[in-house]
Amino acid sequence: LFSTDLIMVTTGPMLALSTRAWNVVAILSLFLASLAVSPLRSLPILFPSAHAFLTTNTRTHKWLCNRQDPPASYAAATSSSSSRLWGLAEWRDLVFDFPGTGDERRLGTETAGPPKEICILPFPYDEVLLQGEQKQLRLYEDRFIQLFDYCMEHHEGVVAMGLLAETGIIQTVPLCEIEAYNRMEGFGIFVTIRVVGRAQLDEILQQTPYLKAVCRELNDKIPPNLELPNLLASNIENYILLLSSMEAQLAAAPTNETEDEDNEEAAEMKRRIQLAKLEDRFYDDLGDDEDEVVEMDRRGRFKQAYEVAKATDTQGYHVSGGSTIDRSPQELTALSWAAFCTNTIAGEDAATRIQALDCEDLFERLKLASHMLKDKKNRLKAAMEKAGIPFKGEEFDENF
Repeated sequence: LFSTDLIMVTTGPMLALSTRAWNVVAILSLFLASLAVSPLRSLPILFPSAHAFLTTNTRTHKWLCNRQDPPASYAAATSSSSSRLWGLAEWRDLVFDFPGTGDERRLGTETAGPPKEICILPFPYDEVLLQGEQKQLRLYEDRFIQLFDYCMEHHEGVVAMGLLAETGIIQTVPLCEIEAYNRMEGFGIFVTIRVVGRAQLDEILQQTPYLKAVCRELNDKIPPNLELPNLLASNIENYILLLSSMEAQLAAAPTNETEDEDNEEAAEMKRRIQLAKLEDRFYDDLGDDEDEVVEMDRRGRFKQAYEVAKATDTQGYHVSGGSTIDRSPQELTALSWAAFCTNTIAGEDAATRIQALDCEDLFERLKLASHMLKDKKNRLKAAMEKAGIPFKGEEFDENF
């Protein structure tokens, strides 16, 4: 972790010194280098143009493992320090002093961690994000700017996504890291958040000017035998392949000029999907010129969501040395999240995605994903029959 740049800068201009002088300089350089310890990880501060954040779409982007260092103008642009560590791991290490007595106020349980303080950004429940998914926001109200400053200063850049339903706030919340931000005078703060975990709200500490609560981080229950979860995972992958094929056949089929009410509903859904694709293409074209817009099918979206969910998973798993299972617990967990992230418009499955967020058992979430995909297959099958397209997947069915 020593700063090699410091050694190079110190010794570079002195290569012509005598051997004795060189030894002195080398010792001095190593001493100075030992004082300059670089951080293990820093928040990537990006400065994209304003248009990149004026949309709040929830596309899942490729996870960048190599985080970028902030530019030299960072200190002038913001009041934060580039040497600070941010993220879920640092938030977990924080100790909060809550009123109450007994170990239950300080210690975690089998499936939930110790109580932590968290700030809550409110969202409609149908905008729920799952593991690895990303959202871009513009914070311009004073209360949300205060919330942002507080969570960056006291919560290591971790914020909860509060999902508002008719009866109040949903108790299970996605935990998000502030992945990038940019303050622009007169416009507010443009923020990118990504889901890296889940938590359960215990109590609300504060309602004004912004929501603050006590929460416990949730961990999945992993079954001791992974044979059935692996069978379900294979079943889900087969469903994804089948759905991709069926959707491609429907997209290529000619449409009739006269449509009944069901066809009108399907046409409206297709129009919304096309608008979403055009919006994504518009903002991508305004952004990085080198990145080409690749239109993916359901299988491609599933694969991308799986990779992102796996890369952002920080639960930690115990695997026996002699295990011969097809997929590890981490791979099964990533697959269980990716199955709910394959729709072009995520809000279509909002109720099911909320159920998945609230599910603490890996096997139960895999079963929920399998049932959801089976229902999609049945609806696509009915649409193919109405369009006169033969269905060749009768032999495929799930057994759970």
